[in-house]
Amino acid sequence: MINILCVCGNGMGTSTILKINIKKNCDKHGIDASVESCAFGEALSYLPNTDLVITSPEWSSMLPPSNAVLAQTKNLIDTDGVEQTLLEAVKEHFPDELKG
Repeated sequence: MINILCVCGNGMGTSTILKINIKKNCDKHGIDASVESCAFGEALSYLPNTDLVITSPEWSSMLPPSNAVLAQTKNLIDTDGVEQTLLEAVKEHFPDELKG
């Protein structure tokens, strides 16, 4: 199982939409994942238990170093772009988790 964290600036709407899209894509592609969302300010508390962070380039560059893989997508609500970002990250870093 992959622990995925969706991060945006305020953690209200955008990261929640991103979380929903990530979860749908995990289900679609048979990826066993736990998906959480939060504001940038809360991310530090999630990082120790996170395998993959999906966020925008702006927020990614400000996250502290961690063992989590950082995947960047330019538009957090672009469903096709989010799917591509997720699949590329999983194929590269967690290939055993990709069943579909």
